[in-house]
Amino acid sequence: MKRFSHLLLAFVLVLAAFSWSFSQTPIQKTASPTWLRPIAKKAIKPNLDDISDGYYYELIENQINLAAQTKYYKDIKVLFDQSGIENLGQVQVTFDPHFQKLQLHELKIIRNGKNIDLLPQAKFNLLASETELSRSIYNGSQMAHYVLEDLRKDDKIVFAYSIIGANPVFEHKFFDTYYLQGYEPTGLVHLNYIVPNSRKLQFKSFNGAPEVQQQSMGNATNFFWELTENKTVQFENYSPAWYSPLKYIQCSEFNTWQDVDQWNRRINPIPQIVPSSTLQTFVNQLWKESNGQPYNYLKKACDFVQNEIRYMGIEMGEYSHRANVPEKVFSQRYGDCKDKSMLLATILKNKNIDAGLVLANTYKDRGLQEELPSPYAFNHMVVEVNIGGRYQYIDPTITNQGGDIKNRYFPAYGKVLSTLGNGKLADVPQHVVGNIKVKETLTLEGKFEAILDVKTVYFGNEADNMRTYFQGSAKNDIQKQYLEYYAKTYPKINKIGHIQFKDDIENNRVEITEKYKIKNIGKAENGSSKKYISLLGTNINDKLPEIMEDRIAPLSLPFPTDIEYEIYVVNKGKNTFGSHKDNSYFDRNAYVFGKTLEIKPDSIKIAYTLGFHEPFVEQKDLQQYYTDFADRENIFFNGFYLDADGYVTDGITNLGTPTSAKEINWFTLILIIVLVPVVIWYIVKKYNKSKPFFIKPYDEVYHEQIGGWMIVLLIVLFINILTLSGIFFFQQSFFNLNTWQAADQLDGVSPVTYKILLLLEIIGNVLILVGLIYSCILLIKKRDIFAQTFFMVALFMAIFCTIDGIASYFMFKSYLDKTDDPLAHYKDTIKAIFFFCIWGTYVYNSERVKGTCLRTYHDNNPIPRAVTPHPFDQDFLNPYPIQKEQDTEITSADYKTQRNELDDKQSEDNQTKN
Repeated sequence: MKRFSHLLLAFVLVLAAFSWSFSQTPIQKTASPTWLRPIAKKAIKPNLDDISDGYYYELIENQINLAAQTKYYKDIKVLFDQSGIENLGQVQVTFDPHFQKLQLHELKIIRNGKNIDLLPQAKFNLLASETELSRSIYNGSQMAHYVLEDLRKDDKIVFAYSIIGANPVFEHKFFDTYYLQGYEPTGLVHLNYIVPNSRKLQFKSFNGAPEVQQQSMGNATNFFWELTENKTVQFENYSPAWYSPLKYIQCSEFNTWQDVDQWNRRINPIPQIVPSSTLQTFVNQLWKESNGQPYNYLKKACDFVQNEIRYMGIEMGEYSHRANVPEKVFSQRYGDCKDKSMLLATILKNKNIDAGLVLANTYKDRGLQEELPSPYAFNHMVVEVNIGGRYQYIDPTITNQGGDIKNRYFPAYGKVLSTLGNGKLADVPQHVVGNIKVKETLTLEGKFEAILDVKTVYFGNEADNMRTYFQGSAKNDIQKQYLEYYAKTYPKINKIGHIQFKDDIENNRVEITEKYKIKNIGKAENGSSKKYISLLGTNINDKLPEIMEDRIAPLSLPFPTDIEYEIYVVNKGKNTFGSHKDNSYFDRNAYVFGKTLEIKPDSIKIAYTLGFHEPFVEQKDLQQYYTDFADRENIFFNGFYLDADGYVTDGITNLGTPTSAKEINWFTLILIIVLVPVVIWYIVKKYNKSKPFFIKPYDEVYHEQIGGWMIVLLIVLFINILTLSGIFFFQQSFFNLNTWQAADQLDGVSPVTYKILLLLEIIGNVLILVGLIYSCILLIKKRDIFAQTFFMVALFMAIFCTIDGIASYFMFKSYLDKTDDPLAHYKDTIKAIFFFCIWGTYVYNSERVKGTCLRTYHDNNPIPRAVTPHPFDQDFLNPYPIQKEQDTEITSADYKTQRNELDDKQSEDNQTKN
């Protein structure tokens, strides 16, 4: 409140001091300048669906005459909606009366093709503008203001004026930045710089802006653009301050950054302290208290300038960039960044400590080196110190900094220009020198009551921020804000005692402890009598902006930030938790994030970690950022069920799914007990007696024993049976009641659909497991139906796993998309498909299988047969013993005839037995 009253008083004094000069400022009404370049193109009508304020610019014209130090501006606004009339009810121009004059050229309304001239009778009011008052800076700017009357739909408002004069602090050098488009379309943009031939103005285009066009005018040259473009550019929230997708150009008479450095040295030389001044007496006392030690002296000087000289600037005229003399700043005890930096540098140089002034940019921490050199490339001034060859940056505008002076926090301003350098841009190192550790302990005491203990420790620059916050705020207001923060989660909460604030300024460590009593804890679940508590990772979630999947602009991050956030839930007097641990962690180019859920016998612990490597996420990494934090409810929401006594129940995870495997789903167990015997009964009674109908074996036995690749197939069958048994009975936990209860907690998943999927998985896995076991038995017994049975089992397994994988993906897409291995979900499906392609194809085409597995269901004690070699077999086995006359050659026809006779005889014998 005191700070506000001081600012208000200073503002009133400034207004009083300059009110007379403001009242004397003339506003001239003149014709437009004769040196204007005529426009060649015609404006286009933009798409009105792209306009948000009910009006659009048909024309924006800006022409600058460097020789006359005059900026001419004209615009034509078209009102096509009632909201446009409300938004355009006034015209205004801001200028600095210390070195500028205002000339009005046109103010008229075009209605139904007729001009209504308003300029002759228009009476403009002069108001103090003070566009930077929110930053405690008074620049003396003035606004000419006029309220329009009788506006109607489809009116065109034409307004043209000139501002004459330039700030002398820039030593008659010109530079400018101009955006050729905005976030809404414009009918025509005309920009022209009239440059005398004796002056050299360099130009540069950005973001696809067209190159400058030239037109000679005798002693001067027009450098101009005429653009008609109706394409719009979308503005995206949380974009870095340095980023702009808009087309823009720059021009400057400063050729190099060294020119800017030399200009800064000329207007802001570090002076000698007046020997008899009070400032010199103060400096001598500081040096004495520091025992002549440079770093001790640096710390004391920094503490004084940062904390005793309040931030406020009177930046009238040339003092927009020129610092006030140190004695004045020391006496008045206030100043802006230039004044405070000049005072600190002067104090240091007085004791032979090398110090220089540094130009910085507080918002453009990237891309500054790509711009044209100019003073407008910077908006801030700091100090660089050299002690014994060790260079260090100090920002005198930051207050309440603690810790070792060598490690004092300095913001990551990107590129800076220092007078201690060689006139080139230098990099500011990016260091995370501070972090935050938060520990919340929720102790449940039964009867739906709990105690919440919170301990937060701040280090480095985070401690600086909290120290400033506590010193500048009322303790009761802080207590109220903290209580309201937790009341969002626990409505029936009351503080126990006051917030405890401990400040270790030497080590730059701030510790805050809070304690609260919570009654009637827990919320009732919709459609259920169950109650649960929510533990939200809000401290982390608030640091991570939410974005759309199709975002284009880079994403600004609150760098530097490093947070460790732990949440504990303790059942007082009860040790009923199970044991479970779950981790997620990823380290990206711009950030690192981790979450741990750990359930111990006496507590539940949820731990978050978040740190930023860079101040922004680049465009190429936006999709990864979106994927990482798309499912925020699952990441930052942790729900825990409460029992009838108000304690957390056994082993609830962050999805509300019990982790204990002790409870059995009896329905599943009974289903298995019934399903397996039914399948076995069908196999024994029905299928086992059948004959092959699409993969038939050969008529003759070509191989007595299982061999070749059939041995490998048998081993593969054994491995798959063991693997599937382990997955089915252990990893999938189909018999665990908690697996089925998870259906009620999965966000975006229908409980009915989830349970149907589980039932189908149980049935499918049972059929596959029994089928593989049965196929293995058929192979060992060399049954004739082995080939077709195994083929059908392998085909069913491939189809079932594919359909199950697709259904699971669409049902749990939001959970699966955040995994680091996108193929992990498809591994079982891929294995099943490969299994069928390899082994299903093998048994379908294998001559070995068809010549080995020939036994029928009734062929338990077959008559021994000799083995006829298959035409494709390389290994020749002994042929069937066929009777023949001595020394008589048996032809192929004779062999077949005798072989058929033997088969007929054996068939007759079998029928007789039956």
